[in-house]
Amino acid sequence: MKTAGGDGRVDLGSSSVERDLGVHIDNELKFSKHVETQANKANKILGLVRRPYEYLDQESMRMLFIALVRPHLEFAKCAWSPRLEKDKKLIGGVLRRATKCVPGLKDLEYEERLKVMKIPSMCYRRVRGDMIEVYKFMHGVYNCKNPLELNQQSGTRGHCYKLKKNACKTSLRQHFFTEL
Repeated sequence: MKTAGGDGRVDLGSSSVERDLGVHIDNELKFSKHVETQANKANKILGLVRRPYEYLDQESMRMLFIALVRPHLEFAKCAWSPRLEKDKKLIGGVLRRATKCVPGLKDLEYEERLKVMKIPSMCYRRVRGDMIEVYKFMHGVYNCKNPLELNQQSGTRGHCYKLKKNACKTSLRQHFFTEL
């Protein structure tokens, strides 16, 4: 940092990525660096889990993945959600690798490995988590202003909880939680 004269002002430098509360965000409001960092951490832990065992059965691998690896992939998921396909593939790739670590499952298709191990996909968990949050907002579980709006103009069948879908001008806003 340099001072810009004798008046005590300081020129601030710029950076392309900042970290706030453990979440990396770049100057284009993308979370690709965060996804990359968390996927690398999860892959390292998966390697540490796999290495000491000569044989890992399905149930042991499932419990180790859920307890040690998945929390890194879902860290601060309330603040970010992967909207880019490359980020979704990077996160899902860790689970793909974990399911291939179990002997006898390596030759099965990915979806079959998930069914056998009784683990939902990362994409399913993100959608399920969003639906749970919508339910909590709509039924007053949170003691705050509801960011979601009900569509008052539509005659809904069966329930009165149809959400209003706002028009978005940018692709950034399209993927916000309130615009799902």
